[in-house]
Amino acid sequence: MSPGQPICMNHGFTLIEVLASLGLCVLLATATASAVAFASRAERAAAREGEAAFLLQTLYAAQRLRPDDLPVAPRGWRVEHGTSIVKLSDETLREWHLLSVRPDGQERPPLTLCILDDAP
Repeated sequence: MSPGQPICMNHGFTLIEVLASLGLCVLLATATASAVAFASRAERAAAREGEAAFLLQTLYAAQRLRPDDLPVAPRGWRVEHGTSIVKLSDETLREWHLLSVRPDGQERPPLTLCILDDAP
């Protein structure tokens, strides 16, 4: 009997298989992290928009009650006040109040409430 080809059985994975599976795991982890980050960012933005909508109504009421005083900004928000004189169609001059509201520390465009004298 002549000896035949030795049967060599490989047990385990090759380096290419291990690297490919690690690459797929990294890809899956990255996709999951970006989806979670997007969802949390959208949730924070929706919460801020809800707060801003309520805050605008509060600022409007404060401006109607005390038109000479600047409304107090709640914690976490910044209120900027500006005035200008506008000429109406009947040639009268009125004071135009601009209240710009934005969250602290964020580069988002401000929400602006325009008030003519003490009425919007």
